[in-house]
Amino acid sequence: MSQMYPFLRDIIIAASALHYSNAVRRWSLQSQESPRAAVDALVDALRARQRAITSVQSVIGRRKIQDSVKTDNGEKDALLAAVLFFLNFALIDSGKDGWRSHMNFVGRLLSVQTLGSPERSRSLTPNSQRDGESPFELSTFESIVSLPFICPFTSSQSVSIRDYIISDSTAYYIWSNALDSLLSPTTGIPSASSTLDEDDTKILDILLRTEANSYHSCPSRLLYIVFRTSRLARDIKSNESGTINDEQLRSGRELLEEILGFDGDAWAAEVCAKLATTVGYVDDNELQYRKHIAATFRAAVCLFVLLVAPGIPCRVSAGVTGGDLPMLPSTADLATTIFHHLSFIPTDSPLFKFATWPIFLTGVETTDPSRRTWVLDRLRDMRDLCPWGMLTSTMETLVEIWQMRDNTLAAQDRSLDQGTLTKELAADHGVANNSWLLQLRGVKIDCLIV
Repeated sequence: MSQMYPFLRDIIIAASALHYSNAVRRWSLQSQESPRAAVDALVDALRARQRAITSVQSVIGRRKIQDSVKTDNGEKDALLAAVLFFLNFALIDSGKDGWRSHMNFVGRLLSVQTLGSPERSRSLTPNSQRDGESPFELSTFESIVSLPFICPFTSSQSVSIRDYIISDSTAYYIWSNALDSLLSPTTGIPSASSTLDEDDTKILDILLRTEANSYHSCPSRLLYIVFRTSRLARDIKSNESGTINDEQLRSGRELLEEILGFDGDAWAAEVCAKLATTVGYVDDNELQYRKHIAATFRAAVCLFVLLVAPGIPCRVSAGVTGGDLPMLPSTADLATTIFHHLSFIPTDSPLFKFATWPIFLTGVETTDPSRRTWVLDRLRDMRDLCPWGMLTSTMETLVEIWQMRDNTLAAQDRSLDQGTLTKELAADHGVANNSWLLQLRGVKIDCLIV
């Protein structure tokens, strides 16, 4: 396909050259060799990226003029793949700045695929432009959505390259929305959930179709819960009081019930069976690793719910919502579970790189210096295997969050020492657990963690 469509070939070359440049630069620093090869590769990456932009722009211009011409399915898939590689280029670079322009397009594409209406997606998806974005690129990619060759997703199709492209793009969008829901203030960045119907389950269908061979290895049902949790977080932030109401509490409780009821072992067995059908064989280690991955994500998604809606544990334990929800684990317990299961995935396994998001959430939660060191070491090990700038940005983001949290805890300790805040009042209002989370929503961090 890349040989037939120059724009796809060029952006693949650009992403590959940038990946190579990052790898050579790290090797040069360690060996004290000349970084010339890294610089040359970077120049090649930027030139290839510019050629891809120019080529995509040319294709879109031709499509607009010849919109009645019979659709070239190969070109359609190649254009969608190119957008995903433009996003990957941004992640390999740093995961900062321009990725939002590509993600805005992904949101538009996602609306078309699930709602089947480009016009409606344009009315739903924000067009706001942020610092560091290129208006040239944003307008280039947004125009793809208006073309007549974008077809709604249908469950009757066999799994195709388009399914993988859409599934990966959907996952990227969910992860970016999850980070926004955790960090953005009440009047912050528009949510991905706002582009979709309130009860849209087609997102889950898209994720399930490629679940056995997804880049992130997250169980689709848990990833879909992340999507719905982000929507809940947006709703909570819209409350005038800023606190969770009874309806939102029930929604959060239902999400937690789904998470705690998820059978990770059964999921691992099902995914491995699908893989065996595709590749012919899956060894027992793969099955065991998948079980640990499922347990890791189950704990991470539960942790995410408690972080974006910190009022849930107190009100559930007080019986506000009724029902028989089991005793909720604390955020510290969930972090311990994540650490435990991650330790079983060796660095020589292709699955080692799956855990960026769980590791990030664990890092956000912990105040233990030894665990923070473990988190950074793990991310460095991942970066050694996959030299993407996104991982460096993830570490920088965590350090900023830790500084903010430590300063908050220090201020609380001073208030206790000075008698302006009693331990009983702090416990009653969950000050120790909640105030840093409220401040976290004001941290201005612009990176994508996937």
